[in-house]
Amino acid sequence: MRELFRVIEKHQASFDYAFIAEKGDVVAVSREDDETPGWFWCMDVNGLEAWVPETHLKIEGDKGTFNQPYNSIEHSVSPGDIVQYLGESLGWMECLNSKWEYGWIPLHKAKII
Repeated sequence: MRELFRVIEKHQASFDYAFIAEKGDVVAVSREDDETPGWFWCMDVNGLEAWVPETHLKIEGDKGTFNQPYNSIEHSVSPGDIVQYLGESLGWMECLNSKWEYGWIPLHKAKII
């Protein structure tokens, strides 16, 4: 059984779209996030942009190649919401919400139950 977390602080998703990549996809890599080191602003071949954790990329200069699938979708959550833990990367948790929808939330905004 997956670990459950209770949301302790509201989080509003930053973007209303998902940046989706498959292993082997190549993106243009620009700046690193000042507030969350290890997250890079990337653009795919279609011009879609999003933050991507360096754990999912092999970065060479201004290009990155995905070493695993990636989906950038974030959850908007409120205190008391319960999420199922799927994994984490550089301060963010991949999880399922109560509707079994996949997304990311900041790890510090939830506590294990």
